[in-house]
Amino acid sequence: MWVLKFNAKEKWNMYNSRAVKFNVEMQLYSRNYYIENKKVFFINSAIVLGEEENKKKFFDDFKKDKKIEKLEIQGDYFISIYSESYPSRRASLVMTAYNPKLIFIEPSFIDHGGWEHWNIGSFDRKDLEKLLEEVEKLGDLNFELIHFKEKKEIEMKTFSAFPKLTDKQKAVFDLAVSSGYYGYPRKAKLQDLAKKAGISLSTFQFHLAKAEGKLMPFFSKKV
Repeated sequence: MWVLKFNAKEKWNMYNSRAVKFNVEMQLYSRNYYIENKKVFFINSAIVLGEEENKKKFFDDFKKDKKIEKLEIQGDYFISIYSESYPSRRASLVMTAYNPKLIFIEPSFIDHGGWEHWNIGSFDRKDLEKLLEEVEKLGDLNFELIHFKEKKEIEMKTFSAFPKLTDKQKAVFDLAVSSGYYGYPRKAKLQDLAKKAGISLSTFQFHLAKAEGKLMPFFSKKV
């Protein structure tokens, strides 16, 4: 299988710009499209990651986007349909990226800086070459090629249902993640996170330990 791994940052993208504006991250894991009445409609679903206040601001602003045709929000998860004029350069690029022949080795990820991280494959090299050709046509796109090569062994990463956390467990865990507590070196101390959450250190530690106790066995099975 041919594998294309790259990072991209699109100035016009409704997800990338809001990731930066509201300091959130997104995991995108389903894509499709259809064409009607001189418009192409793109179907997306994603999980938004970050502090609760930032996620709320993201969704409040996201609902106002005029390109959004349909939107359903369930907690941190959303399904959306947005439209682009057809034919157009932007529509052509996204349609190429949404080629049903492409295999998403792992869900694409949008970080705080608005960069999309893609890792996709195809049995036909031409499908991936076509995507690179469309990227070159789009002038307002920053692009970083990591590799484009044939690989015999592929490690697929997919989403599955996460363990259910209580609201408090989820809040403290999301705060710890978004604040860099699990980074190396750590960018946050538990005392500071507890203060930011407005609860005592012992209470914060209790809810975080409960969340970690549910999540760590789950993630260990996925590694």
